[in-house]
Amino acid sequence: MRWWRGLLVGAVAVWVVLLAIRCHLPRQAVRPATDSTSAVYLVQHGWHAGIAVRRADVPRGRWPVLDSFPDARYLEVGWGEARYYPGEVRGVWGMTRAGLWPTGSVLHVVPLDRAVPARFPERTVVRVPVGPGELDALTAFVAESFAVDSTGGATAAAPGYYAGSRFYASPLTYHVFNNCNHWAAAALEAAGCDVAPRWTFTVGQVMRRARDCGTLLSNSANP
Repeated sequence: MRWWRGLLVGAVAVWVVLLAIRCHLPRQAVRPATDSTSAVYLVQHGWHAGIAVRRADVPRGRWPVLDSFPDARYLEVGWGEARYYPGEVRGVWGMTRAGLWPTGSVLHVVPLDRAVPARFPERTVVRVPVGPGELDALTAFVAESFAVDSTGGATAAAPGYYAGSRFYASPLTYHVFNNCNHWAAAALEAAGCDVAPRWTFTVGQVMRRARDCGTLLSNSANP
């Protein structure tokens, strides 16, 4: 029976290596700037974190969904597993399916008509100052996370959690070594924070990194 144990250990090792190799988040990191002229916001939603950007700070045409939210003051974007994030599949099976092998993914886009802390008064919100270079890198990072059709438009996947919000298809692969918090950490890295996205597995790690380079505006014990 020893050869079975060796085979099992070898199979698990190969599985881990293959998943790690498939960690291909878009990278748009820049050095922290001293000329911070704007800000982005990290918002904790349970196990997920979204990043909110002022709509006027996104270059025209960069995000394929920009014209779908003409009246938004801010746009908050989160990324997650294609079926678990929208709530199509949940529970133990949903979590297992989302983590153990590569699956598809979606982006959740939420239009905000007011200041971010006012829109999410019961969430943990961190403000991160950014300069022009950081803002350009961050919006480019998010742009690469959208799947686009032959016309350059985004592909709607499901209704969102909030009024006016929507899920959109993403070309990125989701698994335990490339999960929603890796994506949020990579977005934070693009915003100029010193983050190691590959080793950031939990939303708590993401929010701590955000606080290290920003300002905690509100804190909820029950996000």
